[in-house]
Amino acid sequence: MTATATTFTLRNPPYAYLHLSLRALSPQDTAQNLDLDEITTRSYLTAALQQYLGLTGTAIPIDILKVEGPNAWIRVPKDDESGVAGALAQWSSASRGVNLRIEGRGSWLGGVVGRRKDVKLWSLER
Repeated sequence: MTATATTFTLRNPPYAYLHLSLRALSPQDTAQNLDLDEITTRSYLTAALQQYLGLTGTAIPIDILKVEGPNAWIRVPKDDESGVAGALAQWSSASRGVNLRIEGRGSWLGGVVGRRKDVKLWSLER
């Protein structure tokens, strides 16, 4: 029995994946706690989208896949990727002194997660 290799290409992936990190706006604020949670992440994303796109932006479905420390990974429809990226690029929370930075984005979650140097993508070890 011989093994055959099968390949396929996703020509129109339905989703885009983004790796976000929470950053302090000023060097004096870097000592503050910059950990995210799901609710804070959702509120920051909603504020950015509403400021940039109005009610249309708040209607964009966003799935928060994982939140760990100052990092968050989200999934958005591929057609809305540029709108989400634009909203995050211009948004900052003046009251909290933070913004969300896009660390990586792509059509495949493994490629976005694999950009971190401290993660062994194909291993159960951390």
